[in-house]
Amino acid sequence: MNALADPRVARYLNDNFVCTYLKVGAFKIVGGQKVGGNVASYFCLGDGSVLHAIAGPTDANTLLSEARWASDIRKSAETHSTSKQSGKVDKTKYADYLRKAHGERYHDKNGGFWQDKKTIPVNMPRIANQQAQTHWLLAKNPMGRVETIYPVLWRQILHEELSDLPVEKR
Repeated sequence: MNALADPRVARYLNDNFVCTYLKVGAFKIVGGQKVGGNVASYFCLGDGSVLHAIAGPTDANTLLSEARWASDIRKSAETHSTSKQSGKVDKTKYADYLRKAHGERYHDKNGGFWQDKKTIPVNMPRIANQQAQTHWLLAKNPMGRVETIYPVLWRQILHEELSDLPVEKR
């Protein structure tokens, strides 16, 4: 399930994003294959503000679809929050747009568990799936910086330990 090996995904990401990675969990390389660990994908603005994230491994079609959603929501939020007179972006309006978009996706990914579609729970819903929990996190922290979002996603949604240990090869 190496979504990044798909040429469609690689082309779209390279054309629309600046791609990087950060190792934050422990895993081993055994016989040339990664064993253990987990993965999360973050779509950020240049200042490190998180627009969107995906918790856990995913297939190529899903990664491509989510990358397109991240790109589209960035464009929509920018259009919605830019003053027609001055051309300046109102960061509060931008964040509010992202909050609403992630709130909608939270309800969609959570299968309608919560009756009130206009609000989301105060605390992270532990019974929701990882995608719904990720949208909850981003609705509660729109424009949150990647350095504050990734530890919560990694520990509370993926249930992984953060680690700076080197990769062990066997």
